[in-house]
Amino acid sequence: TVLATMTHIDGPGYESSIRDAINEHINHYSIRPKQNCDTEDCKESSAEQNNVGRGTIEMSIHIMGGFNDNKGSSIQITDSVLQTFAALSNEYNAYSASRRVPRMHMTLETCAVASANDNGIGCPLGRGLAMEVATGYVFLAEIDDSMINGSISSSTHPTASCNGMGKIAVNNDTPLFHPSPYNSYISAQGPDVVLRSVRIWASAFHPHDGEQESRLNIIHRPDRDYLTVEPFFFGPHIEARDLLKCTDEDLLQILSTSPEVEKTNFVFKARETLNFMNGTR
Repeated sequence: TVLATMTHIDGPGYESSIRDAINEHINHYSIRPKQNCDTEDCKESSAEQNNVGRGTIEMSIHIMGGFNDNKGSSIQITDSVLQTFAALSNEYNAYSASRRVPRMHMTLETCAVASANDNGIGCPLGRGLAMEVATGYVFLAEIDDSMINGSISSSTHPTASCNGMGKIAVNNDTPLFHPSPYNSYISAQGPDVVLRSVRIWASAFHPHDGEQESRLNIIHRPDRDYLTVEPFFFGPHIEARDLLKCTDEDLLQILSTSPEVEKTNFVFKARETLNFMNGTR
């Protein structure tokens, strides 16, 4: 089976998480089924098959995001990610034999970042990337917030607008998902979107004691058919209350790192999340 990993990285400093993801791919393709052998020929064949130091794992890498922002944060994040992949590629190839793992051959197939994802006026061309996990085919995609009853617009095209109002067709006429008879409303965003958004705010309003390394939250594993959100603490906070008193324009400027290119529903979603968090006892 083919293993695919998708993530969103919003800053530098996630080297350990990227390393963990690559290690999971190595383990996935290195584990071989055990054989019950009684004859010498079978034992010799089994030993050769379990020599995981042989072979090469082909990994296709697709990176998309950022634009020519004035602060240069897109370049900083891109440099961090590319340098991490380059360092890990050299490391695994140099020590694959001693570590008894296959060689890792990484190919950067998509690199639509910074200026390559900018429309020329300081606005990102693409805001999301989707993948057909069966084939590895990737394409630009954007969740249609007006979607109802499991349908998604597939007849519209990208626009040059910076406010995200333009919709992006997903793989021509192929929707990202199909309606389920068990749910009257399905979203590609997944279940309990507001509650999951609260987790991001909770880390800012209720930080853990001590300085911690940046880590990505893993919500899905290849051997599971459900999402897992680890427990986290949240509750009413005076700073959240003060933010809710702000005007929409002030809230946009305070909360967004790129307020000039946010989607039109950014403030609405922020208020929705803050109200949910502050209304919980």
